Amino acid sequence: MRPARALCGPGLVRRGDTCEEPLWAEIAPLPGSAFRMRDVTDVDGDEAWIVGRGGLVLHSGDGGESFERVDIGTSEDLAYVWADEHAIVATGARRAWVSLDEGRSFDASPEAPEELTRCVLFFGRVVCGSAQGGLYHWTSGEASFVSVPFGGRTVVEVGPGYLVAATEIGSTTRIRATQEPDLHAFYGDTQIPLAYPGSVDSLWVSRHELLACVMADQAPSPVDLTLHCSTNRGHTFQARGSYAPECARGQRIAGTPDALHVMTYCNTVDMPTTFEVWSSDDFGQTFLRGTWGAEFESSWRGANRISFGTSNHGLLLTHRLRRSTDGGRSSAPLEENAMSADWPCGLDENKAIFFPTKTRGYVIAMQNTTAVFKFRLYRTDDAFHFDEGTDLPAFTDDSSRPPSLSAHEDLLWLAFPSEYVQQTFLRSEDGGRTFLHDGFPAQGQPLAAALLGPGGVGFVATARGAVNARPLYRSKDGGATFSEISIPDGVYIRDMRVLDTGRLVAVGENGLIFTSDDAGKTIVVRRGGLPGAGALPEEEKLVSVDFAPGTRVGWAGGVTSTGEPLLLRTEDGGETWVPQSLGHTSALGIVQVAAATPSHASVVVDVQGGARSLFMTQDGGQSWPLRETPGGDPLRMVARLPDGETTFALGAYGVYRSRTP
Repeated sequence: MRPARALCGPGLVRRGDTCEEPLWAEIAPLPGSAFRMRDVTDVDGDEAWIVGRGGLVLHSGDGGESFERVDIGTSEDLAYVWADEHAIVATGARRAWVSLDEGRSFDASPEAPEELTRCVLFFGRVVCGSAQGGLYHWTSGEASFVSVPFGGRTVVEVGPGYLVAATEIGSTTRIRATQEPDLHAFYGDTQIPLAYPGSVDSLWVSRHELLACVMADQAPSPVDLTLHCSTNRGHTFQARGSYAPECARGQRIAGTPDALHVMTYCNTVDMPTTFEVWSSDDFGQTFLRGTWGAEFESSWRGANRISFGTSNHGLLLTHRLRRSTDGGRSSAPLEENAMSADWPCGLDENKAIFFPTKTRGYVIAMQNTTAVFKFRLYRTDDAFHFDEGTDLPAFTDDSSRPPSLSAHEDLLWLAFPSEYVQQTFLRSEDGGRTFLHDGFPAQGQPLAAALLGPGGVGFVATARGAVNARPLYRSKDGGATFSEISIPDGVYIRDMRVLDTGRLVAVGENGLIFTSDDAGKTIVVRRGGLPGAGALPEEEKLVSVDFAPGTRVGWAGGVTSTGEPLLLRTEDGGETWVPQSLGHTSALGIVQVAAATPSHASVVVDVQGGARSLFMTQDGGQSWPLRETPGGDPLRMVARLPDGETTFALGAYGVYRSRTP
């Protein structure tokens, strides 16, 4: 299967024979973060397909050198993909999507009554295993699946003219096969010891030769794995070679009859993220361990899948996508963009995004290595390609609040909200490529916000929990030195903005809003907040404030004392504020407001279940319709440009751009 058409470029999605800009285009080029990927199939060393969360479907025609995003008409999570020279089948929880025209169009099956495992195409019929009770099959035009009860978790694969089904029943793998297109009768019924729960998923069938294999226990050894294979269309399976991997869970078989590969991984306290690939070039009689990767290459939060399209070319999916071109002896990660790859020692999660200009942007990602959290700063100068990143001298626990970024031209400030950080304030004069010594007197204390304006004037606010520190500091030289601003103890600022007029507007806990027109020398309290101001309950918090560039129109957001969204709008630079309502009962507290123009703004809110939703207004806040967010990637923050149309969304694992207002 080699489509003559060129792949769609980065930021575009294929729909039929056209390349279109989606509502949310991933601006870090594909393949992107492998955390969202759930399965991969290498068809022939050139054609490859990947599926994942949020309806993710990626296609490559050059062995993984480049990928295009394909829209198959769903945003459901996809867990499995199967493809040969004639068809592609993507499987979700209870539904399959089938293409018979090289991925130009996909037809959806009816909904199955239970969770499905991998679906395949057998004589034009979609056949699926299931997680509980057997297999299901369906033909286009039929209204529902037909059930074949097998009594346990079942996995199916197809070979030349036959289908094999492996079922987990207690501590036994039961294998049956059929050559009948209507699946009315099965033969074989081989029973072998189950290696681990889920080992039936190791079932592999050659698409061109009469060979089918599955992994099983090597009795009486509890640690050895044995390959059992059939060369007679699944009538019988016999034991072949065995080996004893350090990691024995999640067995997956891939390859060709003369070059078989078995992937396993560990998921223990001592080795939570280790995988192994063992290969055989003598039809499974003996195995050698390859050098695909080292410890911490796999992920208990990601997929662990392997697929070979030829004897030499294969793809392996852990927390990153890797490729081998030498028959599994070695591999290298596939990375089209620095942000698409996780660090070698753990998983990245995006924490903060900031675009001071239309093209210059920054993303802070946090690396979780099980016991230590580290930070890395990525930069783009074209709003699309990010650099390789700069490791930050900040090591912390995982805070619920994101780091704060502020920039003016090449001056950049970073502030971290946790008290367990080596340096909570960082400054750069070259756009984040290097960081300089600073004179910040509360270094190491938890910080709530950093704000940098023209001429090197800026402000840094400490957070609740800071010890021997003032609530607010000011610098007039880009952060080389700081002075205290005299505001009472017990004031906790959460966010700040500077208007073009030079006015400082700050919001915080206890409903605080204050302004200053002289760089903090004098402060005017506009709402709540300061001790003795008294009118607002202590539980009320304003955590975000933003103004449309060049205007006095802005919004502030947070949470009321009863846990509901608190949204305020000003048209006079923060002197007076009018409440607004999102009008959505599912919304909890507001975590961010982002203003583009006096009429266009965005609000990110926490919702029930721990997720976040995005609301946008195009009428100055009279209405706030709920907006779609990038599928399969938990929303963290947004950044808006003053054109009123461009919005950047930061997911936990990707960065996206939308041109829709």
